[in-house]
Amino acid sequence: MTNECPRSRGNFSYWLHPHWTGRGLATMATAALVGQGFQLAGIDRIEIHHDAANPASGAVALRLGFTEIERTQAPEGPVAPGEVGINVVWRMTADQWKARTAEHAERAS
Repeated sequence: MTNECPRSRGNFSYWLHPHWTGRGLATMATAALVGQGFQLAGIDRIEIHHDAANPASGAVALRLGFTEIERTQAPEGPVAPGEVGINVVWRMTADQWKARTAEHAERAS
């Protein structure tokens, strides 16, 4: 997670070996990082970026309640085998995360 942007935005990425996919690990780890990220001073949004050829990363963002905000052509084009060079961006604001976690806590009780 970084805070390199003057708009107080956090970014992070995740990768899993194919043997470890489909177990909810990326979703659980991402949820933990997002929760901790919003505890940092000045972080008001967190984004997930992935190549459009990686729908599993988009599924993690969707399961956590992120909103897809844009798809853009990556200026450098595809950088890894299997990529298509289209950058997909998902965003969650601190207010959205707070509402989501409160809703989940209410359902659990």
